[in-house]
Formats: sequence, C-alpha cells, structure tokens
Amino acid sequence: MEGILLVYLYKKVRCYNLIVVSEVKMLSPFYLWLAVIFIISRSNASHLKNNGVFPKKFIFGAATAAYQIEGAWNEDGKGESVWDEFVHRSPSPIANNETGDVACDSYHRWKEDLHLVSNLGMQYYRFSIAWTRLFPDGYVGKKINQAGLIYYKKLIQEVVKLGLMPVVTLFHWDLPLKLYQDGISWTNDSIIDIYVNYTRQVIKHFPEVSIWITVNEPRIYCRYSYGLGTLAPGIKESGILDYQCSYVILKAHAAVYRMYKKEFPLYKAPMSIVVDCQWYEPETNKTADIQAADRQQQFECGMYYHPVFIGDWPSVVVERVAERSKKEGYKKSRLPKFTMEEIKFIRGTHDYLAVNHYYTFLAADEPEAPYNHTDYDNDVRVINSRSPDWALASNKYAIVPWGVRRVLNWLKQQYGNNMIIITEMGTSDDGSSLNDYERINFYCDYFCEILEAMQIDRVKVIGLSVWSLMDNFEWNAGYASHFGLYNINFHNDTTLRRTPKRSVGFFKMLNKTRKLHCSGYKGNWTEPNWGPHGKEHYSYDNRLHRSHKL
Repeated sequence: MEGILLVYLYKKVRCYNLIVVSEVKMLSPFYLWLAVIFIISRSNASHLKNNGVFPKKFIFGAATAAYQIEGAWNEDGKGESVWDEFVHRSPSPIANNETGDVACDSYHRWKEDLHLVSNLGMQYYRFSIAWTRLFPDGYVGKKINQAGLIYYKKLIQEVVKLGLMPVVTLFHWDLPLKLYQDGISWTNDSIIDIYVNYTRQVIKHFPEVSIWITVNEPRIYCRYSYGLGTLAPGIKESGILDYQCSYVILKAHAAVYRMYKKEFPLYKAPMSIVVDCQWYEPETNKTADIQAADRQQQFECGMYYHPVFIGDWPSVVVERVAERSKKEGYKKSRLPKFTMEEIKFIRGTHDYLAVNHYYTFLAADEPEAPYNHTDYDNDVRVINSRSPDWALASNKYAIVPWGVRRVLNWLKQQYGNNMIIITEMGTSDDGSSLNDYERINFYCDYFCEILEAMQIDRVKVIGLSVWSLMDNFEWNAGYASHFGLYNINFHNDTTLRRTPKRSVGFFKMLNKTRKLHCSGYKGNWTEPNWGPHGKEHYSYDNRLHRSHKL
C-alpha cells in the first residue's frame, strides 16, 4: 500500500520532491530507497536548463483586494463604492445574486488572515485600500474616517510585525459612489486631482509601506467597466469610453507618481502601475496571424506599458483606431490623443515593471468587421482560440506554462530589462476538494518557466504574488471561482472558516527551500480533473461568449 501511495502522489504532482519527500517519512526504508531511485531515474526528463533554484532575495507574496475580502460594506463610517451599488441592482449583474457585503469578513478577521500569510512563509502581503473606508464620499476636503484609518494602521503594523512587507494598491476598482453620482469618474479629467489628493493622504499616513501600486489592471477595469459594462459601474460604450478611461487612468497614475516623488523624497518604497498581460501566440506561421498576435499584444498590454516606459500609445493602436474611426464616420479618432506635455509627463513614471499573468490564447487574423458598428474588438481584429491539447481550469482559463516565459521575454524586448514583479498569478479550482494537485502542478510548471526566463533569458524577475491568499468574491463570477490557497465555503459554512488546501504545504516547502525540481516538467499539460477541453473560436459574431479573466 505504501508503494501505491508513492506512485499515486507522483502521478498527481510533477514537482514531486516537494510533495513526495514530505510524505515519505511514513514509508518503510525499502520504499524510501525506491523513492530516491525513482526520482533519480526521472532527473533528465526536462528540456529546461535552469537549476530550479529561486535566489535568496526573490520575494514571494500572497495577494488580495479590499472589496473582494473585507466585507463590512457599510460599517464604521465607510461610504459606498460603485461596487456596493452595482451588486445590489435588480436584476443582479452578479452570478447567483451574490455580493461582497460580507465576502471573507477580513475587516473583522484581518489578524487571522495575516497569520495565514506568515504561516505560508511568504515575504510580503499585497492588499488594497478601500477609498471609501478612508474618505466615505471620495473627497479629501472632509475629515478622514478615523475607524478606517485605524483599521489600515493596525493591519499594516501587524504585517510589519510578522516580518512581511506591505505591498499596497491604491486603487483596485472600488470608485467612490458619490464621485460617480457627481459625474466624476475615470472617463473625465476631473477625477485626477481628487485621486491625487486621496493618494497623498494614504501615502502620508502609511510610511511603512514597502511597495506602492497606483492602479490595478487598467485594461480589465476600463474594458469591462466602461466598454462591456460587466463590471461596476456597468457602462456599455465599447470602443469609446474604454479608451477614454485608459487615457484618464494613465494621466492619473502619472500625476500620483510625480506627486509622490516630489512631496515624499525621503520615502524609498518603489511605485508603479500593474498591467495584466496575457500571451497571444500566432495560430499559424502566416504573416497575417503573426501580425494579429502582435496587434492584440499591443492593444492589451502595450496600451498601458508603452506610455509609461516609452511614451505615447503604440503606433499600431493609433493607426487601427484612427482608420476605423474615419470609416465609421467619426470626425476624429475615438482614441484620445496625448499632447506632447502629457507624453513627457507620463513617460518614466515607474520604479519597476508590474505584471499580472493568467492565461494564453492563440491569435489569428480576423476579416474586417462592418463599419456600421463601433467596438473595441473590431479595432483589435483578432480571432482567439485554444489549442486542443491545452488544459482548462474550472473558470476556463487555458493552462499554458510556456506563455509566461514568452510574456516576460516580450516585456524585456519591448521595454528594456526592468526589474519585474509578477503581482498576480493563479488558477481556479471548482471548490469541491482540498486536494488541489492541479494548482500545485500549475505553479510548479509556471514557476519553472519563470526560472527559465530568469536564468537563461536573463529577465530580471524579482518577486511574485499568488492570487489569491484565500477564496474570495471574484467580481461578476461571485463565489463560483476558487483561486485561494485557503478554502472558504461561502454557501454552507457561516463561520467562513479558512481551511488550507494541499497547495499550502507546497508553498511552505517552496519558501523554505527556494527550490523546485524542474526536471519533472516536460512543457506540456494533460487535462486536469475539472473543466472542458478543446478548441474554441471567437469572432465579432459571438463575442459575448469570449472567455476572459472575469
């Protein structure tokens, strides 16, 4: 029976040294010897060249966001955000009519949650500030909400006490509702000074912060909040307001960065903006498909990195939107034009490069859509698909480990060899089991590809945060997606108990040893126990069925 257990664990987990060796203590000497021989016999299975070791200074962390975990939506003087209004609409725009009213109840259980991070052996904790918990109506002219200030002060002090670095996101999608009702949103410049005033107060009150993030995922936020309308505040102006939102957010990010450097010269914490950057692989070696993949990469990543690291929008984005705008009958491009002063103001507003990475798609050139319909996707003009041999997680993300290495090399090639922090990476399970071997395999293989980028390609990746510390409110999916290392049964356990999944042991061991056995990684994936499997095409005729990080 002990021998069967050994083989079973190997089949389940590719980074078997981290799991099997931790389990072999219960084996007899014979089976322990067999385990060693078995591992040695597999040692040359991989095409990778890295040594499987993360540097001692490499920092691992766990990530969360305020609305997704805090709850306490109307307690202790907190004001409403657009998300508080959005989830209470009828009919509900959220799966199963769920809300973040309670979420993980981390507002009351923050100390317990911080000890979960520490228990994992992580080096930092990434979380966000709820704007309306400090300034209930969004305006800084009024007195700061003391209960909110005390909450974040205690949280940050405990993070430091536990030997962790606080990594703070200033805006993670929860715009104050009063601002929005006053006509102030991310689609007009009037928000910029208000946002700078808010961030100034946060920075002033929390000097212990180790790393600052101005905005999380502007592409996702702008596209789905102001383009498709599936995230709060739910505006559907695709190809118009999503571009305007991107334009304003980039200027707001730069304004915060400039203020920070000018007014807080003694603060040493680096600051940047987080961009979600997935990988788009050409479906064929045809020139049109290669160009399509690059075009999508520029629209979805370059639109946010290019202004910050180089200056202005990527040229292909400018040309495509201008071309379609003209043929659609617009007098000028739907993409706002940066002035020379704005280009200079935004360029260089970074101390590191931050990227969230989750999935890979194939990309093929798409026939031009009719000019009687304005839509962001028509500007991009790409058909996405998934290869038949790619596995899918429970939320239909394609699991393609080599995609992260290609993204990292693309970022280096496009923007220079910056220090990179992968601020989110993770996969979802279906919530049915604590034995999340597929998640362990996901991280093993993605981490091996990251090590390959670091050691072979010389990409300067210095840290990585896992999404997420615990299962939480996943925006319009409600509680259907389970990204956490700790399980929470939102539907059948009113105590919201945090229960460790098998992956908790994986991260404890990784943080202790800093080592993976990438020799067990072959660069391909078989289908896990959850999710469908197969190639799916998407075009402008059925875009509502696209599978994205939502």
